Amino acid sequence: MMYDRKAINNKLTVMMLVKNEAHRYLKMVLDDVCDYADEVVIWDDGSDDETPAICASYKKVVRLGRTAASGFGVDETAPRYSLYQLTLSTQPDWILALDADEVFEDRFKQDVRNMINQTQIDWYGFRFYHFWNSITHYRTDKLWAPVQYGPRLYRHIKGARYVWTKQELHGGSIPLNVYHAFPGANSDIRIKHFGYAGSLEEIRRKYEFYTGRDPVSQYCPRSHYDSMLDPNPVLELWVEHLED
Repeated sequence: MMYDRKAINNKLTVMMLVKNEAHRYLKMVLDDVCDYADEVVIWDDGSDDETPAICASYKKVVRLGRTAASGFGVDETAPRYSLYQLTLSTQPDWILALDADEVFEDRFKQDVRNMINQTQIDWYGFRFYHFWNSITHYRTDKLWAPVQYGPRLYRHIKGARYVWTKQELHGGSIPLNVYHAFPGANSDIRIKHFGYAGSLEEIRRKYEFYTGRDPVSQYCPRSHYDSMLDPNPVLELWVEHLED
C-alpha cells in the first residue's frame, strides 16, 4: 500500500513512560530531549514522588497522562499503549520512544532533522550502551556489550495499521510490526542507557525485582539476570563521537 510521506517540516514527538524518576535521571533526560524535540508526551505510571511535577514544568511537555496503579512488571503493554494513544492525540509525524534513563549522544541533535525529513526511511534503530555503576563507564562483557536495538524512532503514517501485543515484562516501546512492515535502517548513533548506572545496591534491587516477576525466565534468560550480579564486569570509558 502506498502512503503519503512528508519530506520537509516533519514534527518530532518524544513519548516517554515514567515512574518515580524524580531522583534519578529525569531532569537530565528532559533537558536533553527539549533541545531537539518539537513536543514531548509523558505517561506517569503510578509515581508517588515529584516526577509528575517535574515533567509538567517543561514547556515542551504538551501531554501528561497519569494512572494510579502501576503496570510495571504486571502488564507493561498497558501503560505504553496509553502513552501511545496520548501521543497520537498530538498528530505526530515522527515518534521517538525514549525511557527516562536514556540519552542520545550529542550528534543526534545535529542529525535528527535530516533523518526525519526524507521519504525513503520509516524507522531507525540505534546502538545501546549500558552504563554500569557510573555515568562515565559502560559495560562490554557477556550479554551487556553494546548491541543494535530495533526501532525507537519511527514515522507515524496516517492510515497505516500498527500492532501492539500484551506482555507483562520487558514489553516493547513501539508497535510490534514497525520493524517488519515498513522500510528502515540502523543508525550508528549511540544511546546511553543509565538504568544500571546507580549503586550496586540499586542493581541488586533490579535483579530481585526481575527474577521475582519472572521466576521461570519466560521473558529473559536467567543467565542474563544472573550476569547483573557479576562482581567483575568489564567496563570501558565513554568517549563522545564528534562530527567531522
